[in-house]
Amino acid sequence: ELNVGRDIQLSMVPDTVPTFPDRNEFGRRALLQPAREIGGDFYDYFFVERDKLCVCVGDVSGKGVPAALFMAVTKTMIKSTAGDDHSPASIITRVNDEISHDNPSCMFITLFLGILDVGTGEFRYTNAGHPYPYLKRPDGSIHILKQVHGPVVGAMDGIAYGEDSVNLGRDDQLLIFTDGMTEAMDVSDQLYGEQRVIDLFQLVTDIDPNTLVTATLDSVESFA
Repeated sequence: ELNVGRDIQLSMVPDTVPTFPDRNEFGRRALLQPAREIGGDFYDYFFVERDKLCVCVGDVSGKGVPAALFMAVTKTMIKSTAGDDHSPASIITRVNDEISHDNPSCMFITLFLGILDVGTGEFRYTNAGHPYPYLKRPDGSIHILKQVHGPVVGAMDGIAYGEDSVNLGRDDQLLIFTDGMTEAMDVSDQLYGEQRVIDLFQLVTDIDPNTLVTATLDSVESFA
């Protein structure tokens, strides 16, 4: 069951090889490192218009094949909805209504979804119960995107989610993650925690996203 769950999980996220070789307005790097107990973590990124990039990161409750299947359904629904709806708030509202309407197992998912206009730098986003992302400016200052626009997706229908926006400039970096990172434990059952994420983010000065992702994985695995 663990092998099946892992296969489902990894087959549903984009490859790490460059998927937009003709786009140089932004850099991106994503990593999914399944634990022994397969969960429903996922990420996705795709263009909804020529200059609008949709990015989402989610974490389904539960473990094993049920979580992996719930993740696959949610991810497919997000991409389908975003095809004709370019508002993060509206996308998550519609997906939540659909999932909540027929969810006998009462599973749910934390979700962060944003749409970046790569021409203007405007980044509109909705956070549905997900850990706060971190934004680092070129001067090294880190800003926490603390807005939460509604509860986890799948818990209750009829919820109208909100959204916020922030402008991303040249050499800004945005770090989005699941609690699999902050809740990693060492041999004394101490959590990795948010402060270590912030400290590491400040420590890595290379703006290449590959460097940040590699350093993050090394740090969490060393800690655990």
